[in-house]
Amino acid sequence: MTARPRHWLALLSLVVLWGSSYLMIEFALRAWRPAEIAGLRIAAGALVLLVAVRAGRHRLPGGWRHWAWFLGIAVIGNALPFYLISWGQQGVESGLAGILAASTPLFTLLLAHWLLDDERLEARQALAFVAGFSGVAVLLGLDSLAAVGGGGLRLWSQLAILAGAACYAVATVAARFMPPAHPVVTSAGVMLVAALLMSPAGYTAVQAIPATPWASLAAMLFLGVLGTGAASIMYFYLIAETGARFTAQLNYLVPVWAVLLGKLVLDEPLRWSSLLALALVLSGLYLMRHSAAPPRRRSG
Repeated sequence: MTARPRHWLALLSLVVLWGSSYLMIEFALRAWRPAEIAGLRIAAGALVLLVAVRAGRHRLPGGWRHWAWFLGIAVIGNALPFYLISWGQQGVESGLAGILAASTPLFTLLLAHWLLDDERLEARQALAFVAGFSGVAVLLGLDSLAAVGGGGLRLWSQLAILAGAACYAVATVAARFMPPAHPVVTSAGVMLVAALLMSPAGYTAVQAIPATPWASLAAMLFLGVLGTGAASIMYFYLIAETGARFTAQLNYLVPVWAVLLGKLVLDEPLRWSSLLALALVLSGLYLMRHSAAPPRRRSG
């Protein structure tokens, strides 16, 4: 369908919400540890999604099969990546984190080729994968690779963020096999389980709130309420209204916004390697989107 102004507004809002999340993590790290950030962010997002379930007059499923899947996706699609990305941002800039996290669709492409019979790589998709991960290789760089023996924090931080991106990809592919449910219900159930899993860290984070600087507290509210809860609802709305092809533009715009915001707010350095990597990753995503096979809508 033809995108209307409200769809473009929703798309740009998602770009701002998700692209700004990396900057918000930088501010949150000034007051909380990575696990605490993940726990509090997930708890706030779960609350927003549960309110959305109630407002939409939906119901959480009662069968054990749904909740078993919710548990698996909660670990691999929420708790682990939220923690890994927050941990990784202790050693890299927010803009660089946004570029690395943009590799999620490339990981998804590779996993789908291995695990799904109807998602085999074609020549152009293989080229997209090579181009995108060439950008990742540029980011890691020879200097970072040389630091392995010395335990260089920057390399391990980059690898942690890549691992978080890979977790998102695993969750995306796994969602194809989940029992059917309304997407907001699925997201709320997954987030609720993740919040319970991370509740010890979340509780510790809540206890620290009275002594938390206002900038870090505002960043955490943004991450949980807007960047996690509200953004999930907006994403499902956009998918339902416009389809996967229009929504896929998020993959190009989110890392660009993350880089620009990091530069404007924190004056993060724009290294040539980061700009080259961004160009390669975006090229890979472009080739992937314009491959011969039309994009398939994902369930769940």
